[in-house]
Amino acid sequence: MWPISKICLVVLLSACNSPSMHFEGISPRKIMVLGTEFELRRNADLVQVIRTSREYAPRLSQQLGRRAEIAVEQTYVCPVDRIRGDASMMLAYLKCGEPDDLARIGNGA
Repeated sequence: MWPISKICLVVLLSACNSPSMHFEGISPRKIMVLGTEFELRRNADLVQVIRTSREYAPRLSQQLGRRAEIAVEQTYVCPVDRIRGDASMMLAYLKCGEPDDLARIGNGA
């Protein structure tokens, strides 16, 4: 019984930074921002952000969400519209190709 439980534990831990089905087959881009390491996978205007570094009790609402946003914007050169998720895996929605409100006002639209 004990060897079976070890095998199950190894299988569960090996899938910690595996992509979801929507991002399967996309090779990750690794980036580090202020000591936090992320793996990024992009599919259209959606980016899966997986934190791969160890941190004690990180919270998305504090600095981690901003670090993920910086990582996505530096990698894909598009502004992030919003980020959803938790401290280990997030989804970032990009605003690529859409002019912002100030650009529309400046162009007289």
